[in-house]
Amino acid sequence: MALPHRPQRLRRFIRYYELTYAEVAEKLGTNVPRIANLIKGHVYPTPEECDALEALFFPLPAHNFFEESMLEYRYNWPPLRGVALVKAELERAQAQLDTDRHEAGE
Repeated sequence: MALPHRPQRLRRFIRYYELTYAEVAEKLGTNVPRIANLIKGHVYPTPEECDALEALFFPLPAHNFFEESMLEYRYNWPPLRGVALVKAELERAQAQLDTDRHEAGE
């Protein structure tokens, strides 16, 4: 799934709570350009950033701040690449095949 490259809802929450990007960056343990890129939809948030946002804007979950495609790596960070990606896809396909066989009664 590709990054949306469009503004995310996080910007609204930052404005509503009258925070600056610098304040949010400090709370997340990152820098202002990273926050700006998250808001623009140019980078995926890490699980740690999602947790920090949930703590900052408690009790709201991370899916309130970002589109669903932005949370693709919420629980499986870092993104898989190369051989690891191929292995993961093979395992997923094998699991689906096993499920289909079980449902067919084989």
